[in-house]
Amino acid sequence: MTQLADGLRPLLEQFEKPNTQVRPVSRVSFSLTDTNAFETSANFAVAWLASKVGGSLPEEAHALASFDTYGVDGLHPCHAARLDDSAGSIWAARIDEPGSNPRAGETWSTELFVERPVGGLVRFGAQLMARRPAGSPDLRPSRPRLVYDLLRSLSAEADGEAIHEAAVRLTTPDEANSLARLIYRPQRRLPIVVASTDYDGWAQLDLDHLAVRLSGAAHLYSAGPETSWELTRLVGKRMSTFNGGVRIYMPGLVEEEEDPYQHPLWLIPASGKNPNLINQLAERILPLGFQDNEGETRFWHIGQLRKASSANAAQAATGSETEQLRAQVAALQDVIDDLQEQLEIAAGLERIASSAEKAAQQDVQRMQGEISLLKSENYRLRSLSDNSYVVDQTANVDRVLESYDDLEDWAEQVLGPQICIHSKALKDCRKNGHPDMLGRIADTLIAIRDYWIPFRLEGGLDKKEAAEKALAALGVDDEACFTRREKAAERPDYSIQDGTIRRVLHDHFKYGNSRHNSEQFRIYYSWDDENRRLIIGKMPSHLPNDMS
Repeated sequence: MTQLADGLRPLLEQFEKPNTQVRPVSRVSFSLTDTNAFETSANFAVAWLASKVGGSLPEEAHALASFDTYGVDGLHPCHAARLDDSAGSIWAARIDEPGSNPRAGETWSTELFVERPVGGLVRFGAQLMARRPAGSPDLRPSRPRLVYDLLRSLSAEADGEAIHEAAVRLTTPDEANSLARLIYRPQRRLPIVVASTDYDGWAQLDLDHLAVRLSGAAHLYSAGPETSWELTRLVGKRMSTFNGGVRIYMPGLVEEEEDPYQHPLWLIPASGKNPNLINQLAERILPLGFQDNEGETRFWHIGQLRKASSANAAQAATGSETEQLRAQVAALQDVIDDLQEQLEIAAGLERIASSAEKAAQQDVQRMQGEISLLKSENYRLRSLSDNSYVVDQTANVDRVLESYDDLEDWAEQVLGPQICIHSKALKDCRKNGHPDMLGRIADTLIAIRDYWIPFRLEGGLDKKEAAEKALAALGVDDEACFTRREKAAERPDYSIQDGTIRRVLHDHFKYGNSRHNSEQFRIYYSWDDENRRLIIGKMPSHLPNDMS
C-alpha cells in the first residue's frame, strides 16, 4: 500500500501548487521545404535548448533521441521524446525556465516539435507559455527568437505561400493581385499584416522590428503607394490599406461576407510613429496559433509523445506486480499532466478571448469614429469648394457617377456622412450592376440624400411628402421587403454585419419588376437610429422573396 501511495503522491501534489495561472503566449507552426529539413531544424532546436538549459545536454539530445534533465543539478528541466513509425517521425521537446518571480511559481515553458510525415513536407512548431501568479500584470506578447533565426536559415511556407524572416516589400500591381488572392484564399490559416508605406518607404512602425516579433506567425507585407492603390481597387476602400495605414486581415475572410471592422486598421497617428502598434499586433496575432490542434496543422506536444511511450511501456511492463503498478502509475501521471495543462491552456485562452473581444469592440468604435470624421471632413471640404454652399447648404457639389467601380469614392464625395454603402452592396454592384441602371441608381441615391435623409432626421409631413414625390418622379418606391416585417430577420441573406451589430434589411427602395438588372434595381437598407445614418446593405440585385 505504501508503494501505491508513493506512486500516487505526484498526482496529489499538483493540487498544492501556488495560486498560479497559465498564460498561453504564442504558438507558431509552418512547413519547411529544404532538403534534410527534419534533421537540420531539430538540430537547430537542440542547439537553442543547449543555450538555455544551463549546462551540457546529454549525448542523446544531439542524436535527436529522447532525453530528460529532470533532477540533474544545475540544469533547468528539459526533455525530449521521439516517435518513429510507419506514418513518419516526430521529435518534440520542452524546457521550463524560472521567471522573474520563481518563488511565487512563475515559470516560462517553451515547447518545440519537428514532424516528418511520409510523403509530406516537414513541419516545425514552437509554443511559449507562462505560469504566473494570479493577478500578475499583462506581459509583453512574444514568441521564441528561435523562430526568427530559423527562418533566416531555412525556406518555409504556410497557406501555400512562402514565409520569410522579413516583411515582403510589394511595389507592383501584379504583386497586389497576388496579395488579394491570398487575402481571400479559402482555409487560410495565418493572419496577414500589411503595412503601407509612402513613396520614400516610410511606415508608422519599424518593419525590421515587426519581422523579429511576428515572422512565422503571420504573412508580413509592406505595400508601396502603387500597390496600395491597386489593392484598394481589388478589395475596395473599406478593406484596403493605404497612406501609411497598417491592417490585419484575419483568417476565415470570405469576400461575400466580409466585415471591415473584423480586420483591424490603424491609421497614421498625429505624432507619425506608433510605438505601441507592434505590441497591439502581437496581442491579436500570437494567440491565434492555439487553434491548431487537429489534422495537418496539429501542434505536437511532448506530452502526447510521452503519453504514447509510457502507455506502451506500461503494456510491455514485466517483473513484479509492484513494478507493473509503477509503470501504470507513470502512464497515468503523464495522462493527467497533459489533461491538466490542456485545461489550464483552455482557461487561459478564454481569458485572452474575453480581453480580445473588448479590444475588438474598442477597435470598431475607434475605426467607426475615424471613418465618420474623415467622411464628414471630406464632404465638408468638397462642399465648401462651391461658394454657394456657404449660403445654401442644399446646393451640394455633385459629379457624375462614372461606373460601378467608382461607386465607393463617389458615395463618399457626394452622398455625405448620413449614407453608408456596405461592402456587400459595393461588391454586388461591381459584379452585377448593369450600365443601363447606373444613372438611375445615382439619381435615386441623390434623391435619398436631398429628401429622404432630411425627413428621417427632422420629420414633418412636408418633408415626408417631398421625399415621396422625389422618389416617385424616378419611378422608385420605398417599401418593406415582406408583408410580415419580422420575416426579414428569419432570412440570413437579408442581414449584414455592421461592426459588432447584425443589422436586418427590413426595407428597400425598388425600381421595376423585372428580374434582370438591366431593367430593375433594389436598394435594401437599414436605418441606424443611434448614429442617424442610412446603411445600404445590398444592391442592385433582387434578393429571393416569397414570390421567387
